[in-house]
Amino acid sequence: MTEESRDRTQALNNLFEEAFEEIDPVAESPLYSQLCSFQERYGHAELIAVGGMKRILKVLDRYGNRYVAMARLHEDASDLLFDPLIREARLTALLEHPNVISVHDVGVDKKGQPYFTMDLKVGDGLDVVLQKSLGDGGYPLADRLEIFLKVCDAITYAHSRDVIHLDLKPANIQVGHYGEVLVCDWGLGKMIGSTDEIDDDVLLNPDLLSGMTVYGKVKGTPGYMAPEQIRGGTRDKRTDIYALGALLYAVLTCRPPLTGDTDTMLQAAVTGDVTPPTKRGRGVPESLSAVVMKAMALEPADRYASVSDLIADVRAFLGGFSPVAHESGLSTELMLFYRRNRVSCNLAAAFVAMVVVVTALFVERLSAKREQAETLAARLRVEKQETETLAEGLRAEKEETETLAARLRVEKEDSEALLREVGRLVTALPSDLVAAGDQFSNSFFHQRPLVSYELTMRSVNEVIRAEPERADEARAQLAYLYFLSAEFSRAKPYFAINPERMRGLVRVNEMLAESFDPDLHKTSATQLAGIIEKAQSMNRKALAGKILSYDYASLGYREGYGLAVSAMFGDHAHCFTYEAETRTLTIDAGGESFSLRTKDEQYPLRFLPIKRLILVDTLISDCSDIASLKMLEMADLRGSQISSMGDLEMFPQLRTLIVRPDQLSQEERSRLRPQVRIE
Repeated sequence: MTEESRDRTQALNNLFEEAFEEIDPVAESPLYSQLCSFQERYGHAELIAVGGMKRILKVLDRYGNRYVAMARLHEDASDLLFDPLIREARLTALLEHPNVISVHDVGVDKKGQPYFTMDLKVGDGLDVVLQKSLGDGGYPLADRLEIFLKVCDAITYAHSRDVIHLDLKPANIQVGHYGEVLVCDWGLGKMIGSTDEIDDDVLLNPDLLSGMTVYGKVKGTPGYMAPEQIRGGTRDKRTDIYALGALLYAVLTCRPPLTGDTDTMLQAAVTGDVTPPTKRGRGVPESLSAVVMKAMALEPADRYASVSDLIADVRAFLGGFSPVAHESGLSTELMLFYRRNRVSCNLAAAFVAMVVVVTALFVERLSAKREQAETLAARLRVEKQETETLAEGLRAEKEETETLAARLRVEKEDSEALLREVGRLVTALPSDLVAAGDQFSNSFFHQRPLVSYELTMRSVNEVIRAEPERADEARAQLAYLYFLSAEFSRAKPYFAINPERMRGLVRVNEMLAESFDPDLHKTSATQLAGIIEKAQSMNRKALAGKILSYDYASLGYREGYGLAVSAMFGDHAHCFTYEAETRTLTIDAGGESFSLRTKDEQYPLRFLPIKRLILVDTLISDCSDIASLKMLEMADLRGSQISSMGDLEMFPQLRTLIVRPDQLSQEERSRLRPQVRIE
């Protein structure tokens, strides 16, 4: 290279050096220049919260050009609190989780005071959220549960790093306006197994936003501290689970789990005296209340084994399942299944209903076709039978003609015999026209009441037709017959013909004609009992017996028949009690003597379906007095004078016999049928 070339190269180098010396870095990089000009990183401090140990300031981070939250000790704080503050900052910084507040910077200012900075979040504490919800102005239950689950996620993460919080409460949970949830204030937190823990007498109060944390020998917040935390025992992950249960209690009820002064709350927690959430909050689900009570169990071993188990139970509720802590019945499980699968169940129900309807229509049409086929076959059979019957009918016409002639001859003979009987019947008309005929005698009437009544009615009507001069007397007997058959309105005009002859019956019939209810009489025997009582009061016992016999033959046993039968015994009717449901007749004579038979040797008790007989203080001594009770299954004879059961064939249904020890002889007992049990 020539000398000239070297000079030219040197000149160019000098020009480059001069150009670079003219560039000003400050002018070319203003942001860099700005950072270099800051003498202090943080400024524009604004107090936003005060706690017992520290205060929280809103400061401008000049380096990042953003606002952050700075935690500093009080200006007059002791030097002994430096390490607790730094320990809290480092412990919080250890936990990198979306639901744990982030620590940005830990340092010491020019005055030697420690501080640390955190995220500055805009929102409310969970305690404020719950207060708003209590007044129906906050989050619904489902949203509050989602906040709780985010807290649980943060604690699950902390426990995975062997860190426990030990001061969980609503005031230490920050809820942002866009769903952010942050667990704050890890000042009481500790590493499980670590000895790096500040003495309680030094750490007076690490709470950021509330003064409720207990000072001195017990660290924590009353109502949210586990019993072992209050007693100063071993604290582990289940201590946080207790606090989470208390936090869930507040989320459900919008109220703290315990109330009263500090001593009262601590005593209630130590003894496990916690009122279930269902009794303090409106609409609290039973299943979630069970989850709370399990998490807040007095003994740690009875609580959830991990926060994950607690989360699983809460998510089970939100998913429509029954939590493990809640012992639900079959009906509850079915209801939960329906709620989880409401659309599918409704579709399935609609499909089943449609299948049932279609099947029913098909079966109905099939049945209709079958009926049509059966009808056609039946019609063919009928036509065949009609053809055969037509031929037989022609043969039978001749026989019917002959039979008709024979029947006319028989009816003529019957009419003549009836006239002869009527003639014999009316021979004693002046005293009692009806009673003179055998067909109306007591024995025949009680045996065949309807036949006797019909024959007598025909006889009386024949007298009215054949003997006009005695017609009025016969009509008076019609009044008697209509009264006997409870046809009081029909009897009324006939009683009016000769009212003086049967004055007592005339008055009774007049009253019954107005008050008697024929329709009620067909279903109840209560009116019958009143008629028999009136007949008994007029000393017409025979008439009372015939009224009962005719009624039983024409209408049969029905409600209230026990009253009608007992009325047959007149003044002793009160001695009879009949229970229709058990078919039990109790006769309590009170030592009085009377017969179970009427004067005409009739047994009114035969009209009752008696299966159980109880005799109390009676003078009945003959077993034949109860011989008419053919349905008798149990007989209590201790209250009678009966000493022999006689012929047990009278009681074919008897199964139980209750007697006094001296009432039946050994020989009498041996003659009883094997199926009869003696008590």
